[in-house]
Amino acid sequence: MRLEICTHWEGRDLLRSLYLPALRGLEGGNLDLLAMLPVCDMNGDLARSLTSGNLWTVPGPAPVAGLFMLDPFLRLADMVSALKAAGIQRVANYPTIQVLEGETARGLASVGLAPAQEFEVLRAFARQGFSMVGFATGAAAARELAASGASTVVLHPGAGAGRGDREAVAAMSVWLKSELSARGTTLMAFSPREGVARAV
Repeated sequence: MRLEICTHWEGRDLLRSLYLPALRGLEGGNLDLLAMLPVCDMNGDLARSLTSGNLWTVPGPAPVAGLFMLDPFLRLADMVSALKAAGIQRVANYPTIQVLEGETARGLASVGLAPAQEFEVLRAFARQGFSMVGFATGAAAARELAASGASTVVLHPGAGAGRGDREAVAAMSVWLKSELSARGTTLMAFSPREGVARAV
């Protein structure tokens, strides 16, 4: 099982796609890092793509919608309506603010932009009937998302994703897998360079 970032739906396996139309045209770079920069309107572009009338027309599942949960302009009711009208049933907290560290993370947390708030918005979508695909950068976050009912938890090694980070995620996934499976949650590991998450 895998989940791959896609910026357009044409010719894609939508069941295994994380839909991020705001990143279209940026595919040559590191999409994971680009998603955290103010170079595009993640949620606005998603909403516009859902109402453009140019949606997937093939039968079968819709992709997972990637949402920046801490966008101050995100109107939950409007996004819920747009997603449901498009047949989307799964949402992910991607890009995730968890990849930011140090002074940047502390500064954002001081104004209410922290993982706790991100997870609460994700749970708000779940209360509206969406299945949660939760991105987590550590074991505590993974457990919290699973306990909140996430169908899938994706371990993210961080924005830099050096060799040590990838090895840490691989080691963590070994002992987290059985714990999360007992809750009915699928565990995946994310490779930012490839833009792909794979089941562990």
